[in-house]
Amino acid sequence: MPPAATNPSDVTPVPYILKPHGIEPPIRRVLAVDAGSRCIRLLLLESHFGKLRAVRQEALDLQEEGLVSADELKAHIQATVAEWGRPPLVLALPQQIAVSQIVDLPLVPDAEARQLIEAEIVKLGGVSESVMVYDFARVPILAEHRQSFWVTFCQEGEIQSRVAQLGLDSQEFREITTAGNALLTAWHAARPGHRDAVLVHARAQNTTLVVIRNGVGVFASSFPMAGDFFTRAIARLGRSTPQVAEGIKRSTNLLAGETVLTGFAEIVDGWAAELKRQLSEWRGQPGDLPGDLIATGGVFEQPGLCDYLAHHAGLKFQPWPASNALPVLLPARGFEIALGAALQALGQGLQPASLLPANRRAAWKKHLGRQRLEFANALLLAACFVALALGIWQRLALVQSQQALTTKVQAGLGVVQTNSALTRDLLNGYDELRPLFERQQATVDTLQSLALLQSARSNRTFWCVLIADQQSYFAQTPTLTATNKPPAGAADAMFAAWPRELASASPARPGLIAELCVPEDADAARSTLSLVVNSLQKAPVFERVDLLSEDLRRSLADPKVILPERHFALALDFATTEFQAAATRQFRPLPPSRWPAKTGPLP
Repeated sequence: MPPAATNPSDVTPVPYILKPHGIEPPIRRVLAVDAGSRCIRLLLLESHFGKLRAVRQEALDLQEEGLVSADELKAHIQATVAEWGRPPLVLALPQQIAVSQIVDLPLVPDAEARQLIEAEIVKLGGVSESVMVYDFARVPILAEHRQSFWVTFCQEGEIQSRVAQLGLDSQEFREITTAGNALLTAWHAARPGHRDAVLVHARAQNTTLVVIRNGVGVFASSFPMAGDFFTRAIARLGRSTPQVAEGIKRSTNLLAGETVLTGFAEIVDGWAAELKRQLSEWRGQPGDLPGDLIATGGVFEQPGLCDYLAHHAGLKFQPWPASNALPVLLPARGFEIALGAALQALGQGLQPASLLPANRRAAWKKHLGRQRLEFANALLLAACFVALALGIWQRLALVQSQQALTTKVQAGLGVVQTNSALTRDLLNGYDELRPLFERQQATVDTLQSLALLQSARSNRTFWCVLIADQQSYFAQTPTLTATNKPPAGAADAMFAAWPRELASASPARPGLIAELCVPEDADAARSTLSLVVNSLQKAPVFERVDLLSEDLRRSLADPKVILPERHFALALDFATTEFQAAATRQFRPLPPSRWPAKTGPLP
């Protein structure tokens, strides 16, 4: 169940709660059946990739068609459904056999809210042996610290009886709803932004009314006073037959002028009083009508009726709006309930109520599963056909392109050979200039290195005793210094342990060797040396900055400027550039340095 709305001005309720939804084909049709006592209206509505269109509509006048018996009615409806292609049906039940109203509950979890609604339905439905079919939808909050639900329920026996009466037992139903809910859905489609209104639908035997507050349906009711009630009154007052009275009602103004029928005004006043009583029952007290009065149904086509109600009963009815509705959703007058039921079945209802019994709901799920499978098969066949067509087209295009490519390749071979010769000459010329660029880059890196060493020396107590390029430095004979001097014979053993290839290869790389002295105690010297290495390592000119191992040290500095126990050598390797030869670019790692431990003293 979706969460409750937190903004009272939000008038968009959630879709179905009990009825599950899933992926459906993009082209769908439903046949809405609005069965009245004298007229049955059928409306075929289609949803074509989300676009709605009223395909066909028909009103069956039972008296004019001569459908007086139940068997004749069933046979005619079944033939009509078969003629229209047997689309899924949606039935609009009379409002008098169902209950639709707002139920306010405390702010409780969804599961508990469902239990409370079921208990409320049992209380409102009274004692009944028939199973209750119900549905509810959450609506915007109508009371502070409460959550509101639009609840509709009906006895399953009444629903099955209506279906059997129309002879539609063997048909597949997509939806079953009430006349009030269908009228509410049609109103939302015609006037989505309208806030307050009272919808009054008067047909042959019953008058259905729906109250809308802040765009939300809050009350639906029905009372058995409508067209037949007026016809019987006219026949009694005019002492004529019901057939004659029906003709007089449709053609003559019996409430004003020379054709006024004495006593008929009191009959109309009684109907208006019952309508006001129904509204007062919802409001709890008499008062002004809540919003505009919208009239629909054949009763309001009686001449002079609306004018009389406006002047004598204070009921100013307005016709059903059509200016804001989509042109494809403008069926004939009187099809409002059928249109609303079809819209709800296609998932367009803002405040729906589904009264589809459990067995028919399961049958519709199976039908929907078959539809999905058929639609998936159609998509698969279409995809295979498109893939086959694309494959044939690609094969033909490939044959043509291969013939063209053969010619281009033959011409391109000559161009490639020419370009290879030019490229070779260009690379040879570049290799002749490479040493010049390499020396120029080395000069720039050396100047930057001197500047960085000078910058690193600021505010630090050390001095450089030697700066030399690595080629010149390592060209000298290695001599072990006093710093980190190994025991006697250890140096010879160390050199003997090296592979001959590593001993014969020079460890020199493009870069510098910087020897420096740090006249501090062991911890301070270690900290200063780490700071210097870290600052130099951040410079992009260096690829590697590390302490030079003792076995690679050379004795080139003047002993007068050296502190034997605080004398260190750093290897500053320049970053590799594209000017260096391929052999020079290869990384030749130096033997592991003897970097002083973090916690131990410097040697």
